[in-house]
Amino acid sequence: MAGSPLERIMQSDRLPTIPAVAVRVIDLVQRPDVSLDELGGLIERDPALAARVLRMANSGYYGRPRSISRVRDAVLILGLRTVKTLALGFTLVTDLRARQGQGLDHTWLWQRSLYAAIVARAVAGRAGLRIADEAFLGGLFHLLGVIALESALGDDYRAVAAEAGHDTARLRARETERFGVDHARVGAALAERWNLPAGLVDAIRHAADPDRAPLETAQLVLCVHAGTAGADVILGERPGEQLAALRTACQRLGLASEAAEEIVATALADGSTLAASFDIPASSLAPEDVLARANDALLRLTIESERENAALQAEREQLIQQASTDVLTGVANRRHFHEFLEEHFRLAARYGTPLSLFLVDLDHFKQLNDTYGHLVGDEVLRGVAQRLRTALRDADLLARFGGEEFVVVLPSTPLDGAVQSAERVREALASRPIEVAGQSIPVTASFGVSAYRADALMTPEWLIKEADLALYEAKRAGRNCVRAAGDEALFRI
Repeated sequence: MAGSPLERIMQSDRLPTIPAVAVRVIDLVQRPDVSLDELGGLIERDPALAARVLRMANSGYYGRPRSISRVRDAVLILGLRTVKTLALGFTLVTDLRARQGQGLDHTWLWQRSLYAAIVARAVAGRAGLRIADEAFLGGLFHLLGVIALESALGDDYRAVAAEAGHDTARLRARETERFGVDHARVGAALAERWNLPAGLVDAIRHAADPDRAPLETAQLVLCVHAGTAGADVILGERPGEQLAALRTACQRLGLASEAAEEIVATALADGSTLAASFDIPASSLAPEDVLARANDALLRLTIESERENAALQAEREQLIQQASTDVLTGVANRRHFHEFLEEHFRLAARYGTPLSLFLVDLDHFKQLNDTYGHLVGDEVLRGVAQRLRTALRDADLLARFGGEEFVVVLPSTPLDGAVQSAERVREALASRPIEVAGQSIPVTASFGVSAYRADALMTPEWLIKEADLALYEAKRAGRNCVRAAGDEALFRI
């Protein structure tokens, strides 16, 4: 059989067919000028349908309980839109429920559909939208594709449905994996074949993903999406997630998120009335039990999400730390140094705040490595980094510049302050040896200091260059000393 998976399924001769009375109801439903007499007359010609409409009119769900014995009176009191909705809903549900086979949990399917309808209608009504009845039908038939797939594919489909359980997201994934199409697409295609209203077709197709709905039916689809979330709060396997989804949908429709719990409680209370009218087994769940379960699950979900976010943030911070840290010494690496310097250089250029840096070059380090070995040399570098860090302010950045060289950036510090800081660091380093593996190794260093000037030629690179020139002069002066850019000695280089 040629064609796409959807086309092949739609060619099945086992798909549900629409009953004749439903065809006549749909014709009237889509006529805006239908009269009370026409609709009432059609309903009266089907005694079973008439009885259901009268029962609903007297139930109090759509109005105050009253004694109504004529269909025309029911149409007058309930209104054309509501009676059209009920007539179409009763007709299709009665026929589809009569066709159900074995192996699929039809009780759950129709209970979920009914609760989705009730919640969708309630959300639309609270949001002040004139689509409450259309939203009811969208919720009622959003699983039409499940019935169609079971009819067309039989036991193959029932096995997939049994594996997915009562999780419709998992069911759609399994359907696509096994058959190449999911029940939302199949249900929408069948609804189109039956000439159901376009908004109802979109609600069936996009109930799980309302953001993909066309603009003209987006509000209706969002109401049905809210209905399916509400149904899963009551009957689903992940009530916490679905309560959060229902709250979000309510907010998108301009309602307070707190309305979600009230809507679910009302749906549970109304469910028994509507279940009897549609011959669907009523749920025995109590509103307080359902909401307690959903809120407990949502609380656990929130705690888990916060833990996951904290773990992800810690991992992110660790990765950032690793990317900006020198592996050997634990101080900032050269890349982080350049980023830090460029940021504070821009601040100094814009606001005129002082900025200095100094380079630190360990004296005779090659000789130290030759004498003690590179492993000891690495330990000395770690010890030097620790001692430099303790001699600096928290605001200063210490970075390894390369080899045995370090660099320190001093924000908000003029040249003379930087010279004093470098001298303090030099004394801290020279005052006592570095202890490594039971050995006391004396270490000194030479320092070159530079500072930002409001000069058109001044750049971060030139600031480093001036510090490097000053460092060269410190080495020429015999090492273990501090020299600053601008010293007279620099001009003799």
